Amino acid sequence: MNKQELLKQLRGKLVVSCQANESNNPFNSPEDMVKMAKAAVEGGAVGFRANGPACVGAIKKAFPELPMFGIWKVETEGCDVYITPTMREIDVLNEIGCEVIAIDATDRLNCLGKKAWELIPEIKAKYPNQLIMADIATIHDARCAYKAGADIISTTLSGYTEESKETIKEGNADFELICQIRKEFPDAFINAEGRLWTREDAKRALECGADIIIIGSAITNPIKATERFVKFIAK
Repeated sequence: MNKQELLKQLRGKLVVSCQANESNNPFNSPEDMVKMAKAAVEGGAVGFRANGPACVGAIKKAFPELPMFGIWKVETEGCDVYITPTMREIDVLNEIGCEVIAIDATDRLNCLGKKAWELIPEIKAKYPNQLIMADIATIHDARCAYKAGADIISTTLSGYTEESKETIKEGNADFELICQIRKEFPDAFINAEGRLWTREDAKRALECGADIIIIGSAITNPIKATERFVKFIAK
């Protein structure tokens, strides 16, 4: 299946993010992630987002026929860019067989002193058939990633960068950013991700112009889901 056929297959569907990165999360092993992925498939998800070679590889082995949005979070002291920051991570994820590799594609400097989005043309040159998803936070980031050749523009990092931190205050998804991207780039393939908690949120994201939806915490993070109920009840 070529890249355009895969994007067509994904359009209008749900991908589930199977991650448990918090140190206090009891569901943090590759085996647990495979169970999460199985539950997602039983519910109708068409693919997964997962972090790190161990979990990405385990899920891919269990469900080889379903698309994997692979990432590898690598933290570097003094650097804010940690989602698949260099070609080293790209090489491993490509070898595993990720249909899509997601990277930080903001306008921030990565651990090598380059703008994060500048990794996109490097990946395209080495792996021309690899689908790249650009995790961005602002419309400026989206412009940089789109022009660099990203196949998918994703709102994943909205609220998590200095330039976008105001969007996280209300705890809602950045629907405005989805609308901005769709208006400026009518032909872009857009993934809505981040702070999508309800079916209504998913519906609104699609109405704003998203092509696909990736949901994580609302489905696969019982700690975050419990916290939301506890905080709401406390009010």
